[in-house]
Amino acid sequence: MRFIIGLLLGLGIGFAAAVLFAPERGRLREGAPSDEETTSEGFGENHDSMAGLRRAMKGLQEQVQEAWEEARQAAREAEKELRANYERTVSKPKR
Repeated sequence: MRFIIGLLLGLGIGFAAAVLFAPERGRLREGAPSDEETTSEGFGENHDSMAGLRRAMKGLQEQVQEAWEEARQAAREAEKELRANYERTVSKPKR
């Protein structure tokens, strides 16, 4: 039990330190184009090695969201079908 508590405390402290002392990567540097500007211009002077990965991840995220929406729609249709089948079998009078 002590090991688990120590492990959780260590992970929590490590995560907090990583978040608090992380370099400011989210801010745009002066003169550096944003993602929208780099994608519209193509290859400029400022090469961003992560731009391709970001575009790929964005495309993958869109595909996953589309697949989830299709799965939800299929589940709704299947549920309607099962409910209709249930209503037909339950509402039949027994002889």
